[in-house]
Amino acid sequence: MPNEIELKLRMFAADEQTLKHHPAIKRHAVGEPITRALISIYYDTPELALLDAGLSLRVRSMSGGWFQAIKSAGKSIGGLHQRLEWEDLLTRNKPDFNKITEPHLAYIFSDKALRSALKPIFVVDVMRTDWFLEYADGTEIEVSLDLGELKVCEPRVWEKIEPISELEIELKHGNGKHLFELALTLQKDIPFTIENVSKAQRGYGVIRPTPTIKTHAQANKMPVKNQTPLQLAIDCVVQIQVNQEILQKVNYTASVSQMRFAIFRLAGVIESLKLTSRYLLDELDWLDKFLVTPCDSKHYIKLQNALNSQRYQRLLLSLSALLHTEMRV
Repeated sequence: MPNEIELKLRMFAADEQTLKHHPAIKRHAVGEPITRALISIYYDTPELALLDAGLSLRVRSMSGGWFQAIKSAGKSIGGLHQRLEWEDLLTRNKPDFNKITEPHLAYIFSDKALRSALKPIFVVDVMRTDWFLEYADGTEIEVSLDLGELKVCEPRVWEKIEPISELEIELKHGNGKHLFELALTLQKDIPFTIENVSKAQRGYGVIRPTPTIKTHAQANKMPVKNQTPLQLAIDCVVQIQVNQEILQKVNYTASVSQMRFAIFRLAGVIESLKLTSRYLLDELDWLDKFLVTPCDSKHYIKLQNALNSQRYQRLLLSLSALLHTEMRV
């Protein structure tokens, strides 16, 4: 039951060749890249009982074999995904509940009504190219480029919903700082967008869309008193991202205010603990200048441009690197 730690980044399929020949990849690559078809079938009940339990169940076809994976919802900060995963080899292309031995999961999947209700609900069908990287300190990283599509199961047919063009940088062993160093180096030549939702969440988002403004409570979440600096910093980054996602879709005054408040608190933590150079403080100050209230249409366009810029993506990656390495999330 490894704790999966990986960065997820959306990129343009047109940048595939730039990635394949990038010096940052070739410098640490062990052997040649491997390209193969990956078909991942996600199961749930019509009422989405697994989603509500914070789990996903996937059966994947890969290299002539079938694999079953159960993942917890986990957490994502600045594109860094951390969640628990249980994976097993299968003998057929259907879930095998006898493979589930972790006590908590075994109890959930022992429910016969749940088992009989589980059906394929969406499929991720991609061509995956994997690179295996090794660093001098023994760190091992797997880089995966997925190009394909997400399909949702409509009556008797799989309907294509959206394309998949995603880069995953997963820490297999060693020092997590290399994930961010690699991502920041690649980003100089390849435009990225931080991906804070997994493919499973994207599929579920089609089946059960969430409101743009999830709840006023979430958009207006205030830091809890007596937090440690680490907890406060994490909360601030999460709130920056929550409100960013809202503001990329709608001009919402509360999100502008809360994003600015989170930036103010985060800058205070960074400055007081002397965690890094002036770069992050200067970039937070740059972002703050776009958070104007009231935010009229002119200012809103400028804010959207800032949130969609590579400069903002680099800031998020750098904040995530700070939390993971120096503050050890």
